Amino acid sequence: PHPTPHIGRRIAQTLADRPDVLFAYWDDGLARLVVSATEEEATDEVVEHAARLAARHGFELAAGDVEETTHPADPAGVRTAVATFGVDVLGTAVAVTGYALRLPPSPRLLTAVVTLLRENPRFRAWLRARLGPDRMDLVLATANAVAHGAGQTPASLLLDGTLRACQVAETVARAAAFDTVHDDLCAPDRVSLAPGGEPRPPLRESPAQEYAAHASAGSVLGAAATLLVKHDGTEAAEAVLAGSPKAARYGPAAFHAVLSAALSRTGVLVRDPERLRRLDLAGTVVLHAGALRGADGEADPWAEPVLDAARRAGLRVVLVDDPALEDFTGLADQVVDARRPLDDVVHEARGETRTVLTVARVRSAGDSDILAALRASDVAVALTDRDGAVVWGADLLALHGLPDVWRVLIAIPAARVVGGRSQTLARSGAALSGLLVA
Repeated sequence: PHPTPHIGRRIAQTLADRPDVLFAYWDDGLARLVVSATEEEATDEVVEHAARLAARHGFELAAGDVEETTHPADPAGVRTAVATFGVDVLGTAVAVTGYALRLPPSPRLLTAVVTLLRENPRFRAWLRARLGPDRMDLVLATANAVAHGAGQTPASLLLDGTLRACQVAETVARAAAFDTVHDDLCAPDRVSLAPGGEPRPPLRESPAQEYAAHASAGSVLGAAATLLVKHDGTEAAEAVLAGSPKAARYGPAAFHAVLSAALSRTGVLVRDPERLRRLDLAGTVVLHAGALRGADGEADPWAEPVLDAARRAGLRVVLVDDPALEDFTGLADQVVDARRPLDDVVHEARGETRTVLTVARVRSAGDSDILAALRASDVAVALTDRDGAVVWGADLLALHGLPDVWRVLIAIPAARVVGGRSQTLARSGAALSGLLVA
């Protein structure tokens, strides 16, 4: 069990009285006990004392590999990314060694079956529900490496390894970004809000997933037709491999890994990479007035560039009315009354079957409608500059305010272009699959 805030604060107060503890406090947002020792040598002793205090209240230290943790510094993501990259490297070495030693390769049918299952969205969703995202990724990567390694086809593993290298860089960049801003975000006097409230809306199906579902069925039909016409299992396997929707997934995955790493290096905390990968689906952006106002209460200098970027991205702009933003209402498609709860605005926008991106600055737990609006959004961006609270349940934390939001918005057109071109490459492969039947 996790300590309640009351018990956590009591433990923190007891630790703070120790002479070898610089400070200790309970972070409500992260639901973690934050302790800093005066000397590095005293760290182990302080941790042991904290564990004993927690045990007195019926709690124990969580294992380091607990997958449910949402702590930004959790190394599980980095470990998984490195492990999957290592599996690809090992598989490539096996494939090259087998070819050099002139060992017989495994049947192409094995590689085709593994590829078909790996790229099928329904199978991935089924496996994810049972193993979790990290273990699912590792299992599929291992199966793919075994199939291509034994089949002596290193080219596919080199391509997959390139994607894995991008993902390793992304996870390391996200962890480093949190480490850089830790002292600012986790300060004792900083308003920190834990995830909670209504469940987040389910992830919308991406164009790549839609295409993969159709392409997988088409590959099976193409393989069946090839087998009927040519009576050759190897040719049927080649038809499956040629029609694989791999390119439709690889392109967007690589783009969003690079985007996430780039945002992290500029100071944006990417809390949910899965939500960020739906950025190309965004159809509406809801901008709360508090996010567009500067410290002086007037319009922020970045308000116009942000609105212009949203228009250029083809988004429907919904703006909350405010006297300070009167000059910018012409850039909005809809201006809503400031007295209307923001979560109602977001629910209405989502009811139009649009993917909604919401930008807001929360100042305290009392801003319940803004917090609810962020949770109801497909992609939630919380501004944590100035007096903004740290909303750990948001998908992106914009530490520099509107400049970070502008960077996110200008990435939307590029994400759509990458997705479209990746599907074009995948369809070219499907066309090649059809030629094999002829």
